[in-house]
Amino acid sequence: MSDRPAPARFPRRGWGRHTSLFQWRQPAFWLYTSVVALTAVVAWSQQQVFQSISPSGWALSWLLLVVYALPLFLAIYFLDLYEREPISLVLGALVWGGVAATVLAGIANEGWGLLVARVGGPVFAAEWTAALTAPFVEETLKAAGVVLIYLIARDEMDDLMDGFVYGAMCGLGFAVVEDVFYFVAIFGGSPGGVLAGFYVRVVSSGLYGHVLYTGLTGIGIAYFVSRRGEVSLARRSLVAIGLFSAAVFAHFLWNSPLLNFFPGSVDSVGDWLRIPFAAAVKGLPLLLFVLVLIRLARRREQMWLGVALEGEVDSPALSEAELETLLDRGSRRRARREMRERAGQPAERLLKRLQREQVNLAMVRARAHGQDTPDLERQRELCKSLRDALLAVPGAAPAAASSRG
Repeated sequence: MSDRPAPARFPRRGWGRHTSLFQWRQPAFWLYTSVVALTAVVAWSQQQVFQSISPSGWALSWLLLVVYALPLFLAIYFLDLYEREPISLVLGALVWGGVAATVLAGIANEGWGLLVARVGGPVFAAEWTAALTAPFVEETLKAAGVVLIYLIARDEMDDLMDGFVYGAMCGLGFAVVEDVFYFVAIFGGSPGGVLAGFYVRVVSSGLYGHVLYTGLTGIGIAYFVSRRGEVSLARRSLVAIGLFSAAVFAHFLWNSPLLNFFPGSVDSVGDWLRIPFAAAVKGLPLLLFVLVLIRLARRREQMWLGVALEGEVDSPALSEAELETLLDRGSRRRARREMRERAGQPAERLLKRLQREQVNLAMVRARAHGQDTPDLERQRELCKSLRDALLAVPGAAPAAASSRG
């Protein structure tokens, strides 16, 4: 067990709980519902306007964006290796970003844009309005959605990865609806214009933008709310404010004329190829930074799993080698692949379920108030029965034995 990450100091008592978005007794739920319902009326009317401008372009926009957003949605959702977030809360974050945040940001950006034009003049406003308004307005409104999700279901945001998932989903919803606006209103709405917009805003720039901005903010919010008892209020506040400020700055840099290598017009193949390069200059550093934070968040998830299951090692429910396998995503996949080669697909599916229930065992232990609670005993018995069933499959026993060392 020498390669296992060092144990975390504090148990995650909320790990494994699944709370629905529909918390009728929570004031935050009714605030969320009221804002979404009111802004949905405006959002629907806006989409009707886009459809009337260009029915074919509007339909093509949504088709292309669904093709882009669905794989990204799944990638974000499955980033959390051990504890998937409740789908109702994930969709709630997506809806807030796509409905409430976009509508409110449109209203606020217009007002602040007029102020920038009045103070700085038309030339200054043409270059700097997007940078001086949207980052502050939009990141604040999307962050408010993540905070509401936390207030609705406090047990669900118990570590950094949870905050990233909710923040990234909120950003994804915002990005999709904003792109529809750009495809129709800025790129002209014709099928050719929509395809050009898709290339610029999704193919060239889709790895950067709102998903990363709000994902970063979500990590900060999760750090603030999940590290009580571990970290001082001052440090938690500094981290949360710092990550939110980093998101605002990255958004500001993207919208500003600074480091702007985008072509003024697209007249040749070279201009089209220059667009992904220009996007990478502005967006790649943030992407790398967020990937590092995700890696650190995953290591913390591994630490929690190791701590929670330490007391179960060498019991009928879990061996030491099985725990080592659980702590590494690649090792889990290799173990299942080897099982399929040795004992067939039924054994592979059985091993996959065993691994899932062993992770669930960690979650039951994390929220149990003792070592012999009925829930914990039932989960141990389930894991034992799955292991026994796996070993009974012809050809599986040698594979299982070798995997346990």
